Amino acid sequence: MKSPLYVPIVKGKLNDVVAVGKLSRRVRERIKPLVEAMPINPKNPAVDEHVHKLCQYVRKHAPLGELFVDFYGLMPDAQVPDGTNATLFGYQLLKGLGRYVTPVYGLERNDDLWEPLRTVVAGFGQGFAFRLRRDDLADDLIDETWTSISERSAQLGLGENDIDIILDFGSLSGLDLAEVKEVVISFLFGNPRARNYRSIVVASSSALRTVSDVGVDDMAEVVREELHLWSDLWNDLPDEVRPVYGDYGIVHPDFSDIGPNKYMNAKIRYTAGDKLLYFRGHGLLHPAKDYGQYRGLARKVRADPRYRTQAFSFGDEYLNACANGLGSPGSPSTWVKADMNHHITYVAQQIDRLIAAFGTKSNNTSLSSLLAEV
Repeated sequence: MKSPLYVPIVKGKLNDVVAVGKLSRRVRERIKPLVEAMPINPKNPAVDEHVHKLCQYVRKHAPLGELFVDFYGLMPDAQVPDGTNATLFGYQLLKGLGRYVTPVYGLERNDDLWEPLRTVVAGFGQGFAFRLRRDDLADDLIDETWTSISERSAQLGLGENDIDIILDFGSLSGLDLAEVKEVVISFLFGNPRARNYRSIVVASSSALRTVSDVGVDDMAEVVREELHLWSDLWNDLPDEVRPVYGDYGIVHPDFSDIGPNKYMNAKIRYTAGDKLLYFRGHGLLHPAKDYGQYRGLARKVRADPRYRTQAFSFGDEYLNACANGLGSPGSPSTWVKADMNHHITYVAQQIDRLIAAFGTKSNNTSLSSLLAEV
């Protein structure tokens, strides 16, 4: 895979990784998910166990297809008991398990790791990805960032065609889309060799952190601004620099599962067109335990004209079964699995369709209408 169609960023939790493993072969062949390690729960700070668990999830539930793995959730200097840096330990463990991945690392992290990462990268033979944050892309840092990419690439022993650059803007909440677009364009035009890199991924998210602004037992729609950002960039940048679409699926970029929340609400998130649909229920545990409400929520999703039928994906099949009263009504974590699986399936097909449509659209066809098409 020279350049993927789509890079979904997936939290390194069991059901999130399972959502990737349950994708159809056709979808899996067109995408390259990025699995990122979650922060360690301070109440259970066994670093080696935390890393081992993630690596086993990847080996068991996402054993096939190309994959980025980023141990970003670990503290830069975290170590396992024998003194090995936890990030290096994670990559060594994945290789030992026979799961070859593309390592991901950021310029702002532990500088001492670049030299040993050369051995890690060579052992995988899958290239390398720089994951850049907004701070790396500031106007006054563009030259410095490109210089660092060039120097670190040489230190890793890699050429441009073995390097992916992931421009990760995280949550778009509160950001001006036009300004984000200009940041990307300024950065890419800051290096005439940008076109030579294996891929340039632009990733961001409009997913809600909470559903507190959605009415209880109600539904709301959120525009996927990241899709509009990518569309504008695709159509405005030169043909030689086509950005790869990236997002965080249906999960907020800063999601953390540290600490229980007895006031959590049931919710199902469903992707359609350029929208994330939020079907909110009510309290799962307070004032009384009520997991059965997922059945009613599933029926609401199925009744929406944008529902894609149970044959569309594992997630849609799961939803239909719940709506029919079959099996368990599920829990917040199992609904992440279903919602994320539907989302990735939907977006992979959507991006494929949009790229074809961009090349043939007439002046009478607006980009907005193409993106909103279900």
